[in-house]
Amino acid sequence: MLEIGILLLIAAIFIFLAIRFPKTKDFDFKKPHRENNDQVVLEAQKILSERHQKKSVEIPEEKIEPEVSDELDKYDKELSGLLKLARDKINDGKYSTAEGLLVDAVCKDNRCAWAYEQLGVIYLSIGKNLSDAKESFQMAIKLNPESAESWFGLGKILFSDGQLNSAIEHFQKATTIDRNNPEYQAELGKAYLEIRQFGKASKALKRASSLDISNQKYKELASLAEDKHREHSRASKIS
Repeated sequence: MLEIGILLLIAAIFIFLAIRFPKTKDFDFKKPHRENNDQVVLEAQKILSERHQKKSVEIPEEKIEPEVSDELDKYDKELSGLLKLARDKINDGKYSTAEGLLVDAVCKDNRCAWAYEQLGVIYLSIGKNLSDAKESFQMAIKLNPESAESWFGLGKILFSDGQLNSAIEHFQKATTIDRNNPEYQAELGKAYLEIRQFGKASKALKRASSLDISNQKYKELASLAEDKHREHSRASKIS
C-alpha cells in the first residue's frame, strides 16, 4: 500500500506542475545573453548612422547650372531660325541681307516686336529711311512697351530733329528699362547738356563712364558736364 501511495503522490506532483507550468519552453534561461546581443546591435546601428551623417556632410551637393536661354527661342522654330540668322548678319554689318530676313520674319508673324525693333536699328544705322526707322520703332513699342532699344532709337531720331525734350523723355524710358547700358546713359547726358541742365547731364555721363570705363569720350563729356555744373552753380549764387 505504501508503494501505491508514493506513486499516487508523485503522479499528483506531475499533474500540479503540468497545470502550473504548461510549456517548459516559456522558461527563458538565455535572456541575459539575448539582452547583450540587443545592446551590441543597437551600438552598431548608432555607429553606422553617425558615419552616414558624416559622409552626407562631407560630400557637397552637385550644383546645377541654370540653362542659358536665347530670347529668340520663344518664337516657333522656323521664325526663330530667321531671327537668329538676321541677328548674325547685323553683327557682321550685312544690313541689306539682315533687312530681307527681318521682312520675311514680319511676313510670317506681323506681331514679332523683335523684328520691327531690329529693322529700326538697321535703318537708323545706315542713316537713311529715318521715317521707316521711326515707324519700325513705334510698332515695336506698341507690341512690346519694354523694348529699351526702340525707346532709345526713337530718342535718337527726335534728338536729330531738334526735339530735345521729347528725346530726353525717350532716353529716360530706355534707361529705366535698361539702367546698365552705357550708350543710353551717354545720349541722355548729351541731351541734358544741350538744354543746359548740367547737373543731370553730369550724373548721366558719370554713370555712362562708370559702365564703360575704357570709353575716353564718356570721361571727357562727364568732366565737361561737371565743370559746366560748377560754373552754373557759382553764377547762380553770385546773381
